[in-house]
Amino acid sequence: MRWKPLFFIVTGLVLCAWGLPAAAGRAPARLMLDMPALTAAEKFVVGQVAVGKSADLKAQFGEETNCVLRAAFLETLLTQNGTNVPRNGVSIEHALVIDALDLRNAEVHYETSLLKCRFAAEVNFSKSFFESSLSLAGSTFHCPVNFSAMKISRSANFDQAGFDGDVQAAQMEISGAFTAREAHFNNASALVDFTNLRIGGGAWFNGATFAGPVTFQYSRLTDNWRFDGSAFTNAATLSNFEAVRVGAATSFVGCRFAGYLSFKDAAFAELDLSKVTWPETHGEQPWLWLNGMTYQRISAGSEKESWLNLYHLVQRTARHSAYSADVFSGLDDYYRRLGYPRQANLFFRGLKEREREEVLGGPAWLWSFFLDWFVGYGRSPERALLWSVFIVAIGCLVFRPGRMEPQKDEYVSRKYSPFWYSMDVYLPVIKLHDAEIWKPKEECVLAHVWRRIHTILGWALIPIALAAWTGMLSH
Repeated sequence: MRWKPLFFIVTGLVLCAWGLPAAAGRAPARLMLDMPALTAAEKFVVGQVAVGKSADLKAQFGEETNCVLRAAFLETLLTQNGTNVPRNGVSIEHALVIDALDLRNAEVHYETSLLKCRFAAEVNFSKSFFESSLSLAGSTFHCPVNFSAMKISRSANFDQAGFDGDVQAAQMEISGAFTAREAHFNNASALVDFTNLRIGGGAWFNGATFAGPVTFQYSRLTDNWRFDGSAFTNAATLSNFEAVRVGAATSFVGCRFAGYLSFKDAAFAELDLSKVTWPETHGEQPWLWLNGMTYQRISAGSEKESWLNLYHLVQRTARHSAYSADVFSGLDDYYRRLGYPRQANLFFRGLKEREREEVLGGPAWLWSFFLDWFVGYGRSPERALLWSVFIVAIGCLVFRPGRMEPQKDEYVSRKYSPFWYSMDVYLPVIKLHDAEIWKPKEECVLAHVWRRIHTILGWALIPIALAAWTGMLSH
């Protein structure tokens, strides 16, 4: 039985020579790029990379079955020290990767382009570091992809990429620009998670489609962020932009939102909501949250129609979103700063009307309703003048000459004026002396009763009108 130890020794040496594990529990050796076991497609890639050219497998081999690259080959090509990769970096087109690609914690020191490739298994870039740019433009991922905590020192290009599973990209950091134009996130139940995304340049998601839930919560961008023409197509899921911070323009021009949408506590330098298609209905359920959102500039169309579109939006969502005064007060302050008091007043009144519907009741509700009609909550003090004219006009009818008589005989020769008598009874403090000279006849009960009502109305309404004119009620 002495041959058995010798057998195991020889077997171990053979396995090591082939780059396989010699014993259980040990990690397999790296695939070597000069190994004779490389496939024709892999040898073609190595040759093209060595001369600084893009390796287009479809152009070279035609059928996709001949364009297969092993994940281990890609991992070695991108990460193995001493690999002869020129300054042009690695560019591979139309590759098919069947097995799982694992680049967790990997460091890639040159520009990498995996263009129009197809990944049939899971792909993991989590905590990897790309010293230059990364492009996955036109590539398709059929299984979940993990970009969590990935760092890219230059730009990232996901243009026209397709994702059929979960996309985990929380805490992803890109020092340059990030483009995902016409990218398609196709799974209606898979989460697209860009939580705490950090981008040093701009980000472009123009024409992208999101079939399921998506979150950009807590993301930070220093430059422009554009979603022009994008579609959020799932009526049952949330598109989450809560607490994002954008240092330049954010644009949703021509976007379609079918589901729930939240901008709570987001901060934008400029926000453009022009030509946005909002959800038709979600019944009585809240579907839009804008509370806590701030902006230096906001628009929803041309200069003439922007304010009206915003007003219609907040009014339409008023009964279908969580009540928050700052949604209306923010727009009130914004248009007041721009010098558009009429538009600002509309949003202020909308705030008060929503407050009356959602919060107030009893006497407080009646007081709010009265202020709305009498002085427009202090923003339309001229209404008090109109109401006062109406009340004085009623007095002129009630206190007609045939219903009045002098209080003393020596006043018989005085000329009586229904207008000045009505004014004298209505105005508090000010004395025109007509009310001291004339009085309703004893048989005119209506005139006596209205005289008291007339006086009470004057003492009650005139101080409120003065408060409105001085701005005390407009806050």
